[in-house]
Amino acid sequence: VNIGTQDLIEGRRHLVLGLISQIIKIQLLANLNLKKTPQLLELVDDSKDMEELMSLPPEKILLRWMNFHLKKTEYKKIVTNFSSDVKDAEAYAHLLNVLAPEYTNPSTLAVKNPFERAKLVLEHAEKMGCKRYLTARDIVEGSPNLNLAFVAHIFQIR
Repeated sequence: VNIGTQDLIEGRRHLVLGLISQIIKIQLLANLNLKKTPQLLELVDDSKDMEELMSLPPEKILLRWMNFHLKKTEYKKIVTNFSSDVKDAEAYAHLLNVLAPEYTNPSTLAVKNPFERAKLVLEHAEKMGCKRYLTARDIVEGSPNLNLAFVAHIFQIR
């Protein structure tokens, strides 16, 4: 975020919100590296993969972690972003089912309406101990920052 002290003094809302968003993002993604989270080694098969993983930005590591767990499910798509790829909440439903089957509601995947599915996903996440960073509407509208925060929080919980 390109912001100066004068922008803060003048209270330029969009710049201040952008700065706050960046601070939150940095904090949420702080543990997404092999030193702080050695469990990420499960994502690699060999030393070449490990070098690649170590060079990835935290957002990409989080996507790789999500796709690693999605491969254990019937979900066949690859999630490449935190907006359009998660708008239907299907990936979330599958991810939460594999990470916390004890809280699974089998009907979540049968729900055809993305908004209703997103509401069920958030209920599932809440049972896991995830705080609500976003709403069902944020999911279906594909809010990238809020969806990133949601997946980062799931990562930290599990």
